[in-house]
Amino acid sequence: MPRLLFTFMLLLCGSATDAQPRTDKFLEDLLLQHASPALKHILQHPDSFRVQLIYTEINRDAQNRPTFKHYYYHVDADTYFNPASTVKMPLAFLALEKLNRLGISRNTPMLTDSVYGGQSAVNSDTSAENGLPSIEQYIKKVFLVSDNDAYNRLYEFIGQQAINEGLWVKGYPRMRITRRFVPMTEEENRHTNPVHFIRDGKHIYDQPEAVSTVQFDFSKPLLMGRAHYNKDEELVNRPMDFTRHNNAPLEDLQQILQSVLFPSSVPPSKRFKLTADDYRFLYRYMGALPFESKHPAYDTSEFFDSYTKFFRFKASQGKIPPYIRVFNKTGWSYGFLTDIAYFADFKHKTEFMLSGNIYVNRDGTLNDDKYEYKEEGYPFFKEVGDIVYNYELKRKRAYAPDLQIFEDATAGLGKPAVAITRGDTTKRRIALVFTGHEFADGGKHIADVLKKHKVKASFFLTGTFYETTKFGPLIQRLKKEGHYLGPHSGRHLLYCDWAKRDSLLVTRHQFEEDLALNYRAMEKQGIPAPHYFLPPYEWYNDSIVQWTGNMGLQLVNFSPGTRSTADYTYPEMGKSYRDSKTILQSVLDYEDQRPAGLNGFILLLHIGTDPRRIDKFYFQLDKLIRYLQRNEYELVTISRLLSDQ
Repeated sequence: MPRLLFTFMLLLCGSATDAQPRTDKFLEDLLLQHASPALKHILQHPDSFRVQLIYTEINRDAQNRPTFKHYYYHVDADTYFNPASTVKMPLAFLALEKLNRLGISRNTPMLTDSVYGGQSAVNSDTSAENGLPSIEQYIKKVFLVSDNDAYNRLYEFIGQQAINEGLWVKGYPRMRITRRFVPMTEEENRHTNPVHFIRDGKHIYDQPEAVSTVQFDFSKPLLMGRAHYNKDEELVNRPMDFTRHNNAPLEDLQQILQSVLFPSSVPPSKRFKLTADDYRFLYRYMGALPFESKHPAYDTSEFFDSYTKFFRFKASQGKIPPYIRVFNKTGWSYGFLTDIAYFADFKHKTEFMLSGNIYVNRDGTLNDDKYEYKEEGYPFFKEVGDIVYNYELKRKRAYAPDLQIFEDATAGLGKPAVAITRGDTTKRRIALVFTGHEFADGGKHIADVLKKHKVKASFFLTGTFYETTKFGPLIQRLKKEGHYLGPHSGRHLLYCDWAKRDSLLVTRHQFEEDLALNYRAMEKQGIPAPHYFLPPYEWYNDSIVQWTGNMGLQLVNFSPGTRSTADYTYPEMGKSYRDSKTILQSVLDYEDQRPAGLNGFILLLHIGTDPRRIDKFYFQLDKLIRYLQRNEYELVTISRLLSDQ
């Protein structure tokens, strides 16, 4: 046996003897104090219902850094529950990790071959916009509706051995993922298909079939129920054997989710090797609802809003408030229900994690599709979720959480792709936006003025800017002082013709690759992947808007009406040139002459300009801010300006 595997087996066997059911009196009392008779009945019979709950209280410090306090109810890693579709969550993370190792983007078409018994090939995906399967599309399906085939394809891409060893090395020795979700023998599940990644008709990576040689510990029998139906639909009057099924302790699943939502909260050894854009993508689709997806699209009469949101919402199948997002993964099978969830309430500045499972199978017969999901299971999740949520609303916090990263990640879901050029015109808010590519001569002065007036601004900078060594200290200062840092393209490409705006000068692939370069440069500066994107030259067309939306991003641009964007011009440009006095006056005139003034305005300036411009407008910034504040405008970041949109 390989040394690494032997070590994991020792950990698994050794820890199994130490595990005991864990219950914290605080959580038990909280639940019983508010429980209905039905919930009390379940809580008073935790062994029958195999109930386990983990409530995680999250507290932030002044720098918004989270700390976690876990409360347990009857949690025991040795009490088996079938994890069902919850195992799809770590496979999604492992698949992205593997893509990063290979240097392949997640939207690259992946074709699956078949060479062994029980395998099937995949060469198309009608749910995808381009009609082709990809890891990105499979992950969307996994979180939107818990698609089984999508899980199978991730399983085949990663491979059984790599899945398990990848989780064990991260500190989850009890995790055991042995099978696809399709009828297959144990040996067939050890064999995984060849896959091919294709770009522009060319193979960029060919992965051969693989055979897992990993040795699982099946020494502890896991028998459930009093009877079951076998694969031939014959009643067998003895318990069902889960010994060789997938296994995922509740505490491990909770920690895996926490490691992705809050990477810095776990040791580096427990983190998945994901990019900042991977995190943004995962947050978006863990929190998305079926109706909010266009590709894939779903019949919402079957896949209703709370289809995969057990805590609080599935029992009633009602609408989820727009200010609440649940980032989670559920599973249901053989009478077991499980939900691993993080709640973010943007309106009430409330967050917490809640994980739980329950077994509802009164007749004790498995595989008969007769389980009390609706009668007992979903109401259990609703009531427990409501009790914890209501407690969280009243709980005092030293610091309200800043949930912007999660709000931005889910912004615009379910809405058509549009370019936003102005915020709410009924609110006296303005976003000062600075763009930059090759010049940063105004950076220090701008940062000093913003700090003096306690103003947070937004900076959209190119990959070239982020990569320029001499700009590094300025970028880090802007980041430290709480300004919004966003993308402005990788190499400041001109997307479409100046004279014929509908005429594209880049392909979609070039656009996506260039923007990805921008995001990679930001990640090297330690900047989380932002949601808002301001195009280079502030010039784009409908195709660029659509491509941006398909990437889960929001395109923004300056509000027209002033000459602020002309602050880059210099006298040699002739009629295009505007001096600083003229630019400032155009802003003041607009504010004075329009009924809504500058409400919701995105006022764009440049962080630096060509040396040929001597009259630098950023030296007017102090005067401009004093004027705006005197007129009772609140100066906010772009994300704050557009958070309600």
